[in-house]
Amino acid sequence: MAIVWTKAVSVFCLVLSLLKLSSALLEPNPFPKTLKECYDFRSYNMTPSDEVALMIQNHCFKNYQYKQIADGKIWTAPNITQEGMNYINSLFRKLFGEIVASSKSKHQKRQAAVRFRREVRSPGAFAPFVECIRRLYNTQVSANMNEYQAIASLHTGQALQSAHDGAAFLPWHRIYLLLLETACRGVPVPYWDSTVDHVMPDPTRSIVWSEQFFGNGDGQVLTGPFRNFQTTVPGDSITREIGTSRNALFTKEGLAAVLSRTRYSEIVEPKRGREYVYSLEGHHNGPHNWVGGHLPLPWVAAFDPVFFMHHAYVDAVWEVFRAQQIRNGIDPGRDYPLQNEPGHGPFDIIDFRPYFPPIRNIDAMSQAVARLVRYEPFPSCQNNCNSSPHLTCVGGVCMSRARPAASPIESFGGAAAFGPSAQDVPSQSRVLAQARGPIPGGERFRSSPFMDTRNRPNTIGNAPVAPELEAASFQARTAGMRSKRDASKILHYNVSSNAHVQSVSSLERSYTNTFIMDGVIDVKRWVYVPVRVVYNRTNANGNDPTFKANILKENLNEMCRAVGSGASKVYVASNGLDYFGTYKEFAIIDERQPISETTAAVGIKNPDYGAGEVMFSAYDSCGRPCRPFCLTSIQGKQKYRPCSGVFKISSAELQRCVCP
Repeated sequence: MAIVWTKAVSVFCLVLSLLKLSSALLEPNPFPKTLKECYDFRSYNMTPSDEVALMIQNHCFKNYQYKQIADGKIWTAPNITQEGMNYINSLFRKLFGEIVASSKSKHQKRQAAVRFRREVRSPGAFAPFVECIRRLYNTQVSANMNEYQAIASLHTGQALQSAHDGAAFLPWHRIYLLLLETACRGVPVPYWDSTVDHVMPDPTRSIVWSEQFFGNGDGQVLTGPFRNFQTTVPGDSITREIGTSRNALFTKEGLAAVLSRTRYSEIVEPKRGREYVYSLEGHHNGPHNWVGGHLPLPWVAAFDPVFFMHHAYVDAVWEVFRAQQIRNGIDPGRDYPLQNEPGHGPFDIIDFRPYFPPIRNIDAMSQAVARLVRYEPFPSCQNNCNSSPHLTCVGGVCMSRARPAASPIESFGGAAAFGPSAQDVPSQSRVLAQARGPIPGGERFRSSPFMDTRNRPNTIGNAPVAPELEAASFQARTAGMRSKRDASKILHYNVSSNAHVQSVSSLERSYTNTFIMDGVIDVKRWVYVPVRVVYNRTNANGNDPTFKANILKENLNEMCRAVGSGASKVYVASNGLDYFGTYKEFAIIDERQPISETTAAVGIKNPDYGAGEVMFSAYDSCGRPCRPFCLTSIQGKQKYRPCSGVFKISSAELQRCVCP
């Protein structure tokens, strides 16, 4: 098989030969019908590009995988306990009861909102929220999950298919915030306006990263009200690495860009190129990536309570936008994009399946839902920064005060562990985080529109999603279910744990596989296929793709960093079509050469554990996808011809085939 990526600038080729695995055989198979239909549908009337091709590839595989899961054809985790089911269902029943009551009173004069969300530093805003979160965290719903973890687990796995990268992003998270507040018995989630931190000379010095608010941000969280919080993975303590990645916090410029638009379709994904600056979801990615640790990883972000305070601000910005629409004569409850990805349409059900009752995306856009919340105005010098003792007016804008110079978490040797220079000091929190290694939470969020040159590289890193998180996701979402609606979407480069693109590609960073096969970590369940990778730099335009001036500006991001040596990575992945397992490896090629060739070993299901079907895919370090070719025999001669990249794995004896 060969996988080739073609574009005006260069060609990549990956070759997989028929291989004998003990007494096993890999045989080329056609695309499954539903998978091919998805490819055809998604590519219809689409402008060809590398980015679109990879998005379609990721989307269609995930859509197919979730259908296989829902139909019971591949592994799913055990169900959540009945107690956990009852708990989540009770929250939804109460919340939707409030929404129904709000809709019935829509013509009545609004006296007061059920929830009044204030900036986290406003007097009295933070303490009630902390009390609720700690109560949830200390209340078990099952032997291995507390109430807070049960709610956080809803923002994992299949939820990410309709919660991100589309028009459903804002209504989905609006319901999610309301659900947490329902668990908090009406206590509002304070919003974190990170623009007042961004304007500081050093945002990592903000008062929010102190024991008084969020706790330390330099590694494992050991101070503050959320100290020692964990995900559902044993020993996976919440970690932060503030001021890392290239992304900025929310900025005044980004806020102004979003609010300069008039239609909902103008501020929601998908957005590319210059239009990305208007994407509210794009700006939302910035604080996720800036905080580092767990927060940039969609699978585990919600396990850090900072997640909800950040999203409360995103929702507040949306509400300001909606108020502008009303003043301009636009009904925000009906202003929904006409063209949407599956799961993001106005009448698609928000994916909190299987909990009752269902709600559509358009329903969450309604005033009945909006009336449940009211926001304190954003801090400004005109309102005396909301009378917060932790904010000050500087140069006409509110700015966060810095935390005390002495930190509760001291470095080895007694130096404070925070601040630009102190970020390199080995604090106890940071040493613990680095000793534990990369966080098993999958890939990072896509980069935000604005970068911050003050940031430093992250040192903790991320690894594929841990099996315990996979299990918790299924436990929280698939109890008793064997049927599923189509609520998927096009995945962007770094949204899902199984998306085939890393947010940062560097020759110094390795890639660690989990070896999860149908919910079991066992290297014996895997065998390896040698994959031949061929790089062809020739192109029709005569442009040298290694010359920086020939690279489109929008491609100059974290994913596509030039390496002076000319060496680059090509990632090769195998995805089980009838088993639950993904394996990814990379090969090093030399972009300076007209043709470069190498080999990577990629894991697939061991046929000793039963026959299987696998799909191979590949892409380069800039996210440009490859196309498969298979080695065939034509009139006694071996030739590579285009094929599906899908193979049947069997224990049949190798007979009439020629193996190189």
